[in-house]
Amino acid sequence: MELVPYLPSYGGYVRYLVGIVLTLLGGRYAIQALQGYLQRQQQAEAQPAPLRQREMDYDLAQTRMTKGVCPGCERAVEIKDGKTDFCPHCGLCLFDHCGRCNARKNAFARYCFSCGASALQPAAGDVPMPKPAVLL
Repeated sequence: MELVPYLPSYGGYVRYLVGIVLTLLGGRYAIQALQGYLQRQQQAEAQPAPLRQREMDYDLAQTRMTKGVCPGCERAVEIKDGKTDFCPHCGLCLFDHCGRCNARKNAFARYCFSCGASALQPAAGDVPMPKPAVLL
């Protein structure tokens, strides 16, 4: 956007003054937006990890994991080493194990990549016990 043709020319001072004012206003807005973002991130990181993981958008989490970034705090995490299961910065669980085949899988995945079991199904050891029959 060019304001030069519309501003009077008093030795160029008006142009410089308008440029300085616009720069200050734009910078102030950018700083306030960044501070608001950082405050929201701190509030989100203060919540318990399981709650953060449940509230997180599936597609966003998958995209960030693909990029090697923690979905919770957006910091770089070494995911490809095969050892890192939690984010070292915020403690969010990144990888867990399948309840059926015990393969290491993405904690945000809806299904196991090895056996196709649903992540929402209880593990084999978590099957509820049947209630005892009541005799009358």
